Amino acid sequence: MTKTAMPPMKRFAKIRRNIYIFVIVIGLVQIFFPLVAYAADIFKNDVHDVYYEITQNVKETNTILNKAFQFCTVSPHTILNGFSSDAFINISSGCHQIAIVIATLLLLVDFFKKTTNFEWASKWENILIFLVKVIVVKQIVQNADMIIAYIYALFDWLNRGAITGAGTTELLPCGNKKIYIIHYSESLLKDMWEEGVIQGWGNFFSKVGEAFAGGTMGKDFTYEISWDAVHMFFPTADDSLPAGTYNYTDHRFAYPDNVMFQPTIKIIFMQPYFLVMKAIAYIIFVIAIGRVFELCIYTLFAPLPLATFAGEGSHDIAKNFIKTYIATVIQITVMIAMFAIYLAMNSFFTTTAPYAGTPLIQFIVLISLGLGVTKSGTWARRICGCA
Repeated sequence: MTKTAMPPMKRFAKIRRNIYIFVIVIGLVQIFFPLVAYAADIFKNDVHDVYYEITQNVKETNTILNKAFQFCTVSPHTILNGFSSDAFINISSGCHQIAIVIATLLLLVDFFKKTTNFEWASKWENILIFLVKVIVVKQIVQNADMIIAYIYALFDWLNRGAITGAGTTELLPCGNKKIYIIHYSESLLKDMWEEGVIQGWGNFFSKVGEAFAGGTMGKDFTYEISWDAVHMFFPTADDSLPAGTYNYTDHRFAYPDNVMFQPTIKIIFMQPYFLVMKAIAYIIFVIAIGRVFELCIYTLFAPLPLATFAGEGSHDIAKNFIKTYIATVIQITVMIAMFAIYLAMNSFFTTTAPYAGTPLIQFIVLISLGLGVTKSGTWARRICGCA
């Protein structure tokens, strides 16, 4: 009986599955039965590659955060005044005119209500106080833009102090940077290339490919490592090695955990951390843009709620508006405070038993920071008593 040939697609899928199984088995063997305690793993990544990945991802996250928080220092008045259009002019003038009408009606209602009380109307002091109130309300409505601008400037001073305070602009620690140059000799590159399990995989193979393509077999690779960033993930990492050039065969960075430290596995398992960090940074950028939209709207329509100061029964509207405006301004300070608390909490969990050495706890704290950032507006309103 003739045996049916396997379709090409199925044969390819079977081969691919076998390759995956082989790679996984080799990886597990390397993890649980390392041949050399402090050698690069099967994908030719070493501990300095892990530290470099951490540094680069923290730097990228800080770059996004810095741009977001620098944008937060832009005043809504700057944006509104920098784009002159008939729409803005008509809305602004219309709000002022309507606010004058609202304030006048509220004052009239308040006046007629009080004149029904003969005792109140018979005292000239009460009439004088009411006339002063008319003048004050008129000034508030006509100068609503200036009042809002002063309120913004006062509380934005708090934001600027939080952003640039203590002489730092890094929300995530990325200081104590050192430049290390690792030299790979010609013979070492050849040997490691020939020993490669799957050519083209892993950080090292791309480097070796670079060296071959460049026509020079010996090559130096530069690693910028921030020990402050590394200590977020590995508090016990030794940062005493001075910056400089080292031969790969003569030097190894001290491994922070133990002999079971596998660089490629560490890099893979750190990717969710890096993705969440960058996601939080982009969320903050979106919140910052939305906040400026909100402040611009409040600034344009400010005369309307402020006009309600004219009525005794409606002045709570104006008070709530001012509190909401202040809460929107200081939302940035609330987010920066969250980052400071996150760093303190992350340090606590990475150095305190029984939490130390539990990466899942660090990841949960990072997720909590992201959730807190999305609720920063609500928390700011609660602080100002308008939630």
